[in-house]
Amino acid sequence: MGIGEWALVAALLALIAVLGVLLHRCWSDNATARREIGRLRDLAVRRADQVSVLSHEIRTPLALIKGSADLLVEESPGPLTDPQRRFVTTISASAEHLISLAEDLLIQARIEAGLFQVNLRRVELRGFLRSVVRELRQVHGGRVVLDVPGPPTRVMLDPQLIQQLITNLVNNALRHDPDPEGRAVVRGQVVEGNVVLAISDHGPGMSEAERARLFERFRSSAALGEGTGIGLYICRHIAELHGGTVMVDTIAHHGTTMLVTFPAGVSDER
Repeated sequence: MGIGEWALVAALLALIAVLGVLLHRCWSDNATARREIGRLRDLAVRRADQVSVLSHEIRTPLALIKGSADLLVEESPGPLTDPQRRFVTTISASAEHLISLAEDLLIQARIEAGLFQVNLRRVELRGFLRSVVRELRQVHGGRVVLDVPGPPTRVMLDPQLIQQLITNLVNNALRHDPDPEGRAVVRGQVVEGNVVLAISDHGPGMSEAERARLFERFRSSAALGEGTGIGLYICRHIAELHGGTVMVDTIAHHGTTMLVTFPAGVSDER
């Protein structure tokens, strides 16, 4: 070989050596990244397990407290004076709030641990929404209104998760309505192959700044002790797990409508 050919071979060998070093570094970096991801996931799973145990330990005595308070409200053990009735009503409402908070914290931990799964089922939309609203009326009475126009329609969704989403949105709507007789309207229909759920209120609405922060964790415009800021964060995640999204239509002093859309999956009128 001539000097030029030897120089070319040397250059090629040097290039191969450099590529080898780079490949080794990439492999090493990827291995390190995989280990770190695994470590973080293990931490998240352990945290979810800890929160699950803690939530169970909290919810069990709270359920007993609420059940006992409800029996007193019903005056099953005997008649109450007006002050006593107010006190036990406050106890029952506070226990319900703490049970809901424990459930939200558990769901948040499962989300962050990547343990949230969607179990899609084929359901009739109007019947499903009637069932959800029926349960909400047990808590809020006639303040929850259902509006489901159109024929019966079957769709694919996770009933438990979508019920959680609707419940969070209705609770949020009524919590922010200064009128104690204010109502939240639940609407649902299929439009162009998508499920469209709308929860509307006639509350004070939101400013642009409030709207921009709406889905951040632990952000709440409710009074201290009336909201955690977790509920809407959970709602957005549930919608995304269904391949959808949550949108906000609000005007200050003129109410808010939360729109949830996701693919219907199947749709027929049978």
